[in-house]
Amino acid sequence: MKTIRLVSSDLNGTLVHQHTMMDMILVGFPEEPERFERAKDAFMKQTSGVLSMKEAFSIAGPLTKGLRLRTAIEYALLEMRFLDGFFDFIRTLREKDIRFVINSTGYSITTEVIKAVYGPEYFHDFICNRLLFGRGSSYLLDEKEISGLVAKFVGGDKSSCIYDEITAVGKVELGIQDESEKARLLFEIADRMKIHRSSIVHIGDTMGDSRGICEVARHGGIGIAFNYNDSLKTYLEEIVRTDPAAGEIFLISPKSGTSDIRDLLPIVYGAV
Repeated sequence: MKTIRLVSSDLNGTLVHQHTMMDMILVGFPEEPERFERAKDAFMKQTSGVLSMKEAFSIAGPLTKGLRLRTAIEYALLEMRFLDGFFDFIRTLREKDIRFVINSTGYSITTEVIKAVYGPEYFHDFICNRLLFGRGSSYLLDEKEISGLVAKFVGGDKSSCIYDEITAVGKVELGIQDESEKARLLFEIADRMKIHRSSIVHIGDTMGDSRGICEVARHGGIGIAFNYNDSLKTYLEEIVRTDPAAGEIFLISPKSGTSDIRDLLPIVYGAV
């Protein structure tokens, strides 16, 4: 039986119910609903396979301009709702010495909050896109500065005006250029750790994860569609039906407000 050593999961719709990139715009600009509607249209087309990631973010990125760092952090702290069983899931992985990577087109500002809340020890790495923040007209903050500010905020230092002075500049640095990048970047992590590709799991819920799921499965690992939408279900069922090299692909729990990620644990550590 194979031994799973590395688990990768999408964030939006897989670990949390919200689509964080467009919901952050809704929360940040309540008096400008057109921003949210334009972002929603772009991301819905992307998750159904109509737009590429690059095309979706070229539309949605500029719509974030002016979003306060405070709002972005508070959104992740107060508005995001994790799927049932999230902490039990990451705790079990850690107990079994299985490394966990959040592998998402979501923004690093969101994963920084998750890391600060739950503790860095539960996360081996993050693959994500970077929403750029600046202070004034010219100074861009680097990722280390953002990480430090998030840690201070989560730790209780919320009063500083710096969280209101720092705002999104309307640009996104793509860490994931297209749908195939999730698998490629995950394989790079596995190679650095000397983990065989048959010991990898990737989990996702939409067409944005279709290639990640299939590539991991084709290389001997396990691909899991979890809390999945209809487009991904149709695509993967056809792959499994027609491609003898598809490998191990599981469809667990259609899109629902009550999907429980602990349902995946028997697949993950049951393979050991």
